[in-house]
Amino acid sequence: MAMYSPVGAGFPQNGMQAMMIESGPNGVGANGLPFMDEDEKDSARGKMIGAVIGLLTVPRVLGFLVAWAIAHFGSSLQYTVRIRALGDDMGYLYIGAYVFSFMVSFLNKYPMVYKGQVIKNGSGNLSSNMQIFKVLAAPGSQPLPYVVLEDEGTVGEYNRANRSLHHFNENVAGLLVNIVLAGKVFAFPVFILICVFAFARLLHQIMYAEGGYGKHALGFTLALIVESIMEGLVLLVAIVCFSGWNF
Repeated sequence: MAMYSPVGAGFPQNGMQAMMIESGPNGVGANGLPFMDEDEKDSARGKMIGAVIGLLTVPRVLGFLVAWAIAHFGSSLQYTVRIRALGDDMGYLYIGAYVFSFMVSFLNKYPMVYKGQVIKNGSGNLSSNMQIFKVLAAPGSQPLPYVVLEDEGTVGEYNRANRSLHHFNENVAGLLVNIVLAGKVFAFPVFILICVFAFARLLHQIMYAEGGYGKHALGFTLALIVESIMEGLVLLVAIVCFSGWNF
């Protein structure tokens, strides 16, 4: 079977599908990225929209239920007294913090809608790329394949370790707000959640760097659970402030 060079073949003209370097479902297009036809892209977009909706709703529902359990089965009288001391109008601050935290989460999840149309599921370390770069070329010259992160050897480990750091930076703003506000009422539970989160993020970075894309899943899941419970605690305080409900 003939093999095509990405440089020699160039990009498709007049909207034609990318020329494949390899045949089969794992083929690579002339731009160096996994080959996807329009049907695959449409299917991936639909799946990713569903995934984003799921990630924005399911963890929050579960997180709120765990937060309620903490308040109800823990030092409920002490928590209620602390919330009453905040004042009824403080509910607006807590609702505002919840909205802010949701916004941070949405901004981080929304790019998945497009990622699924660029990088196939199961593409391994290619999925670590937050951005895809192009090489500037003179007008009329053949376009070069896109530029992505090196994923092999020590350089690849370095890149993935930093990707984990960026992932932390992208998500931490909402968590910090929730820690401060939830901690005013649920001091000890928040302390435990912070410890679990710290462990989760360490695990995320080490496993991502050493094991590659996908090995960080446990750390990611634990961190997401903590973030969701913390949000749930903040929302719970707002509800009690406005409703006068007791645990």
